Amino acid sequence: MPLYDKELILLTGTIETQKTLVRQLQGVIGDFVRIQAYSHEEGIPHVFSNQLIILSTSAIEEETAPYIGNGCKVVVAKRTVNFEHIDKLLFLPENTNALYVNDAPETVFESIETLLQLGINHINYIPFYPGKKNVPEVDIAITPGEVNLVPSFIKEIVNIGPRLIDITTVMTILQHINLLGQKGDIVSEKYIRKIIDLSKNLSKTSKESDRLNKHLKQVLDGVNDGILSVNSKGVITVFNENLQNMLGMFPAKAIGRHLQEVFHNSELVSFVLNHHQEEFGWFSVLHTDVIVHRFYLESEGTIVTTFKNAHETIEMEKTFRRELVKKGYIAKYSFSDIRGVSPAIEKCTQIATKIAKTNLTVLIEGESGTGKELYASAIHNESLRRDGPFLAVNFSALPDELVESELFGYEEGAFTGAKKGGKIGLFEQANGGTIFLDEIGDISLKLQARLLRVLQEKEIMRVGGNKIIPIDVRVIAATNRNLLNMIERGTFREDLYHRLKILYIHLPEVRNRKEDIPHLVKHFLAQSGRSHIQIVPEVMARLMQYYWYGNVRELKNTIDYMLAVCDGTIITMNDIPNESFFQRKYQEEPMQASSMFPVKTATPLPQLEDLPVVQEEFLFILKVIHSYNQKGESIGRKKIAEKTQDWHKDLSEQQIRNRLKSLEQRGFVVTTRGRAGIKLTRPGMNYLHTPPEKE
Repeated sequence: MPLYDKELILLTGTIETQKTLVRQLQGVIGDFVRIQAYSHEEGIPHVFSNQLIILSTSAIEEETAPYIGNGCKVVVAKRTVNFEHIDKLLFLPENTNALYVNDAPETVFESIETLLQLGINHINYIPFYPGKKNVPEVDIAITPGEVNLVPSFIKEIVNIGPRLIDITTVMTILQHINLLGQKGDIVSEKYIRKIIDLSKNLSKTSKESDRLNKHLKQVLDGVNDGILSVNSKGVITVFNENLQNMLGMFPAKAIGRHLQEVFHNSELVSFVLNHHQEEFGWFSVLHTDVIVHRFYLESEGTIVTTFKNAHETIEMEKTFRRELVKKGYIAKYSFSDIRGVSPAIEKCTQIATKIAKTNLTVLIEGESGTGKELYASAIHNESLRRDGPFLAVNFSALPDELVESELFGYEEGAFTGAKKGGKIGLFEQANGGTIFLDEIGDISLKLQARLLRVLQEKEIMRVGGNKIIPIDVRVIAATNRNLLNMIERGTFREDLYHRLKILYIHLPEVRNRKEDIPHLVKHFLAQSGRSHIQIVPEVMARLMQYYWYGNVRELKNTIDYMLAVCDGTIITMNDIPNESFFQRKYQEEPMQASSMFPVKTATPLPQLEDLPVVQEEFLFILKVIHSYNQKGESIGRKKIAEKTQDWHKDLSEQQIRNRLKSLEQRGFVVTTRGRAGIKLTRPGMNYLHTPPEKE
């Protein structure tokens, strides 16, 4: 009589099946039966004799026959669905079409039959095995571990793991090793406990699903918009409480019915069911004007629409815009605010109007006072972003340390003094609108690099953060500096320049459009509420002669001054301010002896060698800067002024500022914001080592 000695040999086709079944048997009978397992895939080491052999499936009988010798008892296991993963199937929607994938036809049909017998019949199982032809291309495949056999067109794989040995096979094993009487109850109890645990897990999952559904319903009902969704057949699946309040229709009478049975407005029904693109529409439903937004969830085959009360939305929009005005986040000017009839200003405005229609980055160049912010504001108001925010930031008005956190925001604890909870930056606040970067030539090279990334990637990262934040912002930049000269001196990035100058406007100077001066004067008088004030022809003639280096801003200041000092309702020559009132361009224009107005021919700036006293001061300043640059230390106006106290001439910080401006104009130094301080350029180094008197 064969002796099995409380031992069995498990033979399987694949390694994965071997591991799964060993784990199962160890958990059920491993306490009193020794299990040896081998897979045909990995290789069976020798021929077995006088052993109890368990085959995982009849499909491997032929392959394993050479290894089963004399005296062996062979049991072909009956297999059932792996209940540990059964919940994956329960959550598939009703009438889901899915391939059932396994390694052979008999295992495929056997598995499908088992699933149907277990009541998992809400899925339309489509058999699939190697060599199967005419297979419909569905999105989902179910497989008991045979993932490598799943066709490439499948989008989602539900792996329920290899099938398990059923209870009848386990009892047969116990009977063959004479343990059925002793251990049968224990094994049955373990199986029942597994089933109970599975039931508990399913119950817990069901309760969690119910809780989540209730929570989602509360969320949907709490949203201020009406929300409606329909499936691919046009049947309503979601109808929230706010839509009920808006339309006076109960969800119970709408959900489960076709859209056209509930809404008798054929235009609305046609609009909702057209899922090819996202779109907004205005409709009247049951005497209520609504704005409907429709979008399509392709993965779900669902159309979702939101309903907003049109009149409430308009009021909210007005409130929102009032808040933007309070915060200054709105463009104040339009093209109608631009005054002038000169060909130069008309051409500039025509170009700007065309530019406004695009979504591209714009660079506005022009001297101080030419109206760069006015044009930026007008471009925004003429663009498709006109309903979004308009934020302006002036780089010359912000210290370098503040610019980065203001533009990009920061996370809590990013630096000492950072607000709790962090702060949203200007780029995020401008999302959906326009950001105006004024005086772009004043930012440091470090910030230029960060700004370049924003323009390239359309995303930012807050200071101290690690999360990428996508943004949708149009950038308009402006400068009164010569960026090309700055590129040559290495103080402005060439790649950033080209990113900014996709579209370009140069604003004409007032001295090059003097025919606009009378129109501007008339506008400023009206703006001040003094349209009745008259200006004598001699005054207007003088205004037309001046060069106006401060441009429109300087002209307005002059008009305001004359309005303040004039007597009565006429501005005369006596009301013109003296020459010190007007902006001059570093002695570029010589002054007439008897007039505040310069002649029209300009003389060049004096050379350093023509001014021995100034030259001496310049050389001293350059030497101080050079000494600090060599040590790698930062140097600014204050330190230079302090150094002059040990020199034979004590210069104030304001005097140092003026000298540095002249040196920078000549290209001898570069003044940067922040820690970098003032740097000596190569021309400055050459001049320092070869001043004029040594030539």
